[in-house]
Amino acid sequence: QDSGAEAGGSHAPGSVVGGCWQDWLAKSREEVEGFSKAQVSLLVAAVLIDGGLEDDEFIQQTVATLQQQGVTGKALLRLTLEKLMAAGVPRGPAQLLAEKIQLLKEPQVELPRFSATDLLDFEDRFLNSRINSKDRPFLEREAVVESVVKQLEQIQRYGTKPTVVTLWSPPGTGKTSLIRHLARKDPSFAESRRCGRLLVLDAAEISKLAWREEPTWMASAIVVWHLLQLLHGYSIEVSPGRVVSFQRMEFMAVLEAVKRASAPNEGRNSFEVWLRSFCQHREDVFEQWLLVTAAAFNATPDCACLIFLDQAELLVKEQVEGRSQNGGQRSAFTDIFSMFPQKMGMFSAGTVNILIDRPSEEYSLLKVQAVPALAPLSLQAARKAMIEWGGTQYKKEFDKIHLFSAGVPLLLEEAFKNELAATAQTAITLMLDKLKNWYADAAPYFNQPEVALALVLCSAVRWPAEGFQLVPGTSVRWSDIFRAGAAFPNNKSVLVPRLWWCEDTNMKDAIRNDLKELNIDLEGLLPDSLQLLNSPQRGATERGEKWEELVANSLAARFRLHCIARTLSAEVTWVPFLEIYPTEDPHLRAVLEPFEVCWSDGVEYPSGQGNEATVMSDVGKAIKSNRNFATAHHDLLIPVRCKATGKPEFIAAKCRYGEKKDAGGLKLQDKAKKDNFEDMQNVLLQICSESEGWQSFTNKTWARRQEEKKYSLMSCETIIGQLDVLKLL
Repeated sequence: QDSGAEAGGSHAPGSVVGGCWQDWLAKSREEVEGFSKAQVSLLVAAVLIDGGLEDDEFIQQTVATLQQQGVTGKALLRLTLEKLMAAGVPRGPAQLLAEKIQLLKEPQVELPRFSATDLLDFEDRFLNSRINSKDRPFLEREAVVESVVKQLEQIQRYGTKPTVVTLWSPPGTGKTSLIRHLARKDPSFAESRRCGRLLVLDAAEISKLAWREEPTWMASAIVVWHLLQLLHGYSIEVSPGRVVSFQRMEFMAVLEAVKRASAPNEGRNSFEVWLRSFCQHREDVFEQWLLVTAAAFNATPDCACLIFLDQAELLVKEQVEGRSQNGGQRSAFTDIFSMFPQKMGMFSAGTVNILIDRPSEEYSLLKVQAVPALAPLSLQAARKAMIEWGGTQYKKEFDKIHLFSAGVPLLLEEAFKNELAATAQTAITLMLDKLKNWYADAAPYFNQPEVALALVLCSAVRWPAEGFQLVPGTSVRWSDIFRAGAAFPNNKSVLVPRLWWCEDTNMKDAIRNDLKELNIDLEGLLPDSLQLLNSPQRGATERGEKWEELVANSLAARFRLHCIARTLSAEVTWVPFLEIYPTEDPHLRAVLEPFEVCWSDGVEYPSGQGNEATVMSDVGKAIKSNRNFATAHHDLLIPVRCKATGKPEFIAAKCRYGEKKDAGGLKLQDKAKKDNFEDMQNVLLQICSESEGWQSFTNKTWARRQEEKKYSLMSCETIIGQLDVLKLL
């Protein structure tokens, strides 16, 4: 070989090495250390050819330079990038040689070739090691899952710019559980999961670096980190003859490696040679994600790449100076995720609502699409969760626990940590401790009387609450309330755990006194579940009386909130009935549409012989409840004003908690008084917790009254936050 090399010195090195030049690349450090000058020349030529140099003159020049210096194998291993360039080797060839020298100097670790069938800890690699691995009951999240899947599919088909589907909910509502469900079980992502193209990441992994690093480096490092985590301990033949070994690294180390690949210098390890050769730009990294997973898992070209991000608020909080061209507040979140391909499905979950600070629908380089916030669990779902947690210790008292927790999953889980038989008070104590520890940021809001009152009222009557809006009568945004966990989104309204105020005597008394000034009764608006459970008076009659109070106080509270939210004087404000009582039922809408209301005097409870309220009583600005009269004709008299004529009158109401009464049960309700047999001209509502709108009648009198829009069912489901509370009686 020596003589052949010397003899061929005047030929192009590529022709000297010939078709066997790849063999020289496979030489070990021990072999190279014993190389002569001629063998070094052949090795150098092979390295330059493998590195993509096609200029024979360039290759000849490099080989000649090293031959003139008398470089043997032992001397070659001591050369660095600086020494090669100082010897006259051009920078390009010098970099390739420095990389090869570094590879030879490193101890060679033989990693087994990857086989997907051998990866028994796949779930730990792609999921459990990345986000909270605790499995919790996954209930009442189907609508959100469906929305996420649908939006991600739309992005993958029609995306025109990088797009993130975002979910924002308070702490403890199950965001991580949602991500785990999507990643582990949703069939829509099964192929991406199997093929290593589903990237799950907790923002805590990268947030400390995000604000100070180039977004393009961060995006590349996220993908490379994912591959290292997934394929740790194995080697993959990413292309014919090129095998890459994957070893798990901390994210910071991955980021530094990516940065070095973008700005080459010496000192790379074997893994970084792959980065330097194929991952210099983020587009290259995304391409390698496809190629590596195709080689490892036999992934097809149409298998989608997806990213699921947990704790996104950590990146959103890292705001970047300036706004996008479309007016949105830039952050590490927007900068990093705008670097990903336009048709890559990305989903994030966090506690900070990025849309609040984004006046336009999209950023300059990124689009954000929202899905509904996770609502607390209903009583039925909470019961199922109790069974999954193995919690049977509270038995019949569970309803009370649910009411106090507002159905917040984290609080319910805390209640079931005590496995021994226990009372509801035990659960409440456990949940209070969790509130103090996990929701410490919420406490200051309840120390502000106007905020505390507004939160309790809004929760009681399902007041609309969007993140960008202010809590009625305050300068606090709902988004801040949600982020602190002082209230929890519930569809388009809110729920406040009673734990926040009901167990604090001073706070409860303050709220009661504030409501008393508005002529609204706290116990009537929010019946105490502890008192209901311990009440000696139970049954249909007791439920009916409480239902009557609940309806009257809820209507009065909604009117008051309407005025507070708009800074209106309640005494002179008239509001369309349908703004206070929103309903989608067409018949009930037709019945209520002619009227407007002013309930500035809250709720009154007439008492004393001869003082029962009737439709013939003087119409004022207070809803009148006849709870003090056991045989009252109508339960409620609701004052209204006809919008067309300005005439004040009452709407009469029969309150029924449970199933509605038929025509027989409504006997004489269409009369002004029990002893007055003339037909009443006023509207009659049967306020029944289970029905709304049109009622089927065979009785012609009642059928005609309904057709004339003088009768309708009204459930109050849209204005009472906890309809189930009276089932405790």
